Amino acid sequence: FVTVSVLPNRHQTPVAKRTLNPTYAPKDATFDFPIYLSLADRLGALELVIWDKDMLKKDYIGEVALPLDDWFANDRAFGFNEPANVPFTVNLVSTRTNTRASGSVELKLGFVSPPQTTNLLEFPEVYEELVRRARRSLVSAPP
Repeated sequence: FVTVSVLPNRHQTPVAKRTLNPTYAPKDATFDFPIYLSLADRLGALELVIWDKDMLKKDYIGEVALPLDDWFANDRAFGFNEPANVPFTVNLVSTRTNTRASGSVELKLGFVSPPQTTNLLEFPEVYEELVRRARRSLVSAPP
């Protein structure tokens, strides 16, 4: 299974049984994370941690931390439902000394407007502003 987190919000996929290469239906692995410009300085990274769950325990497989600057690298489309927004693959890494990560995770990122709202900014402008505010907080951090 996979845990996905942004800021304090965390979601988890169901456990995929009897497989080392799980694929999840969109209904089980599409998560909404509210993102506010006012919190951009605390946004950090999108974090995914991959686990192998057995009857008695769970084993750490690896993880990915995708910094805000990399969310839309390589000219990825900004809107989640845009036809040009396609899944991409990221290799797993390990932050644990005795565990070697292996494998990769395929994911898709994108913005979705909240229901019944009028957007004052287009998605590329929202992303640019998030990155700008996040960088400003890094520059203005005390020594």
